[in-house]
Amino acid sequence: MTSENRSTDSPQFRFKNSRVSLNELILLDFDAERLRTELAQHAARLPSLFQQMPVLLNLEQVPADKPLPPLHDLLAICRDSELNPVGLRGSNRYDLELCRSLGLADFGQGGRVEQSRASSVESAEVAAPEPVTAVAPEAAPRAESRTRILTVPVRSGQQIYVQGGDLIVLSSVGAGAEVMADGNIHVYGPLRGRAMAGVNGNTDARIFCQSLEAELISIAGYFKASEDLRSDHWQKPAQAWLSGTRLDTAAL
Repeated sequence: MTSENRSTDSPQFRFKNSRVSLNELILLDFDAERLRTELAQHAARLPSLFQQMPVLLNLEQVPADKPLPPLHDLLAICRDSELNPVGLRGSNRYDLELCRSLGLADFGQGGRVEQSRASSVESAEVAAPEPVTAVAPEAAPRAESRTRILTVPVRSGQQIYVQGGDLIVLSSVGAGAEVMADGNIHVYGPLRGRAMAGVNGNTDARIFCQSLEAELISIAGYFKASEDLRSDHWQKPAQAWLSGTRLDTAAL
């Protein structure tokens, strides 16, 4: 077989599920100048996050009685803030052809299936009610947990950010990866990338890991790089916290 035949017969691509983490920008309302200002403030706290990071624009929580933001304006604000929008969720009020022309993928409606299921269950209960002999007191609604648990490794190039809660990684954080949380960070394996806890200014946040091999750790903006971390706790179970403006580490 000639080299020409081999090149013709060989496939030129293949698909692979890479499990890439995609951060969402969830809009609760829209005022162009306020959004621009708040994104700038967020970028000042997390400069490494705002570097052409791909984001999913989530519009599901914009009140139904309010118009959605002009799509061109929203994309311009995001791109001016060094964000790279790649898709939309809750975009059913936009023209589909407009979304396609702007190169935005449609991620659908996250709550539509659950809402229809709830409606079906409610209808069934009304149609055939169960006889009730006693009414038990309703349990108090549980507060929504903002803790995020990852069971797979965070690989080089990935950026994970948990807003308003803790991040728990049950595996490792690879070199070149970044994990960030407004609360604490727990890594039940080697921490080789960057870990930034308390990014919203929470000075009580801590970082815990089973093997401290980080390129950088930071709490509430105070940080230490790897050359400063190579102490008695290097490659050992360790924790980090703030003592005033000093970032300390100790054995677990």
